[in-house]
Amino acid sequence: MSARQKHLSRMKSPDLPVRMPLYLAMAGIFFVLSILTIYLLQRYFLESRILLDSRLLSPGVLTGLVLLLPLYYLTDGLRLYLVVRAMGYIVSFRFIMRLVFVNIFFSNATPMATGGGFIQIYFLTRNGISIGEATAATSIRTLFAALSMLTLAPVFFFLEPNLFDPFRDGRVYVYFVGVAGLYLTLVFLVLFRVRLFKALLYRLMRFFHRSGILSRRCFRRVFLRLSREMGFFSEGFRRFVKGPPLCVLGAFLSTCLFLLSLFSFSVVLIKGLQYEVPAVTIFAIQSVVTFFMYFTPTPGAVGFAESSYMLLFSKLVGQHDITLLTISWRFLTIYIGVLIGILVAYREMFRACMRRPG
Repeated sequence: MSARQKHLSRMKSPDLPVRMPLYLAMAGIFFVLSILTIYLLQRYFLESRILLDSRLLSPGVLTGLVLLLPLYYLTDGLRLYLVVRAMGYIVSFRFIMRLVFVNIFFSNATPMATGGGFIQIYFLTRNGISIGEATAATSIRTLFAALSMLTLAPVFFFLEPNLFDPFRDGRVYVYFVGVAGLYLTLVFLVLFRVRLFKALLYRLMRFFHRSGILSRRCFRRVFLRLSREMGFFSEGFRRFVKGPPLCVLGAFLSTCLFLLSLFSFSVVLIKGLQYEVPAVTIFAIQSVVTFFMYFTPTPGAVGFAESSYMLLFSKLVGQHDITLLTISWRFLTIYIGVLIGILVAYREMFRACMRRPG
């Protein structure tokens, strides 16, 4: 038996998160803050209204939204499914789709969407994947989207500077670029300079040990565990790159389709409100908003997402329609997924409780 197999045989998945009331409370805070942000901005746009517009209930708009919604969720699941398959693991697509909704719920209930990644790693480890490789799978999925944003957003940002006046503040731009750069640097170190990263980790933990924060036994156990998982993390990336070309290419293309479907909600809504705005312009604004949302510290980018969306699209949409547009966009892309995610998470928690002996 290889060292990796021995590790997997000894590895125990943590119990299913039992802090659901806490997560539900955080999700409630997310909804409250989101509604409050929209309300305050609606007061800013004095002519803005929240009444449902019959134009958004036209057959053409409803058909477009009905087609987009499943495509949005399916491509989100497909990109993770193909990454896992490329790494050599066989999981059911149905299982991955459950992860999609659980991820949406936890991502919007925790700062910087950290909970979504952790919960997906948790479920993947329950299917025989090491923590390091599960982390690699979710990281690859996120990296494809983040790199797409890192490529598109700056291009649109500089080609259409008049569209993005609210982001011209140098401090705002430096913050988000700095966070994105730090994220990519850490991934690069773990992938290509894993020994250097382990050395830095060792020195940091030794400092905690000498400061009395960590005991010698805890220091040794934690460092060895983290070091082993970093090795599995790097191995997971190598397994993905060397995986079946169709799965690797499919993971990238499904990410592109996912982003395209995400951006298309605004296209359908704005066209439904009878504004003649080029789809490319809408995609440009959406790519920049989504890029900054990836690195916003608030749960679900609440506050920032609504305000940036309203401020940027108010240049293209009348003030009397901007609030309705923003609420519709958030409802379709986030709120529905969060509500489904709550139900799926509770179902998984119930299943886990039923499996426990006694």
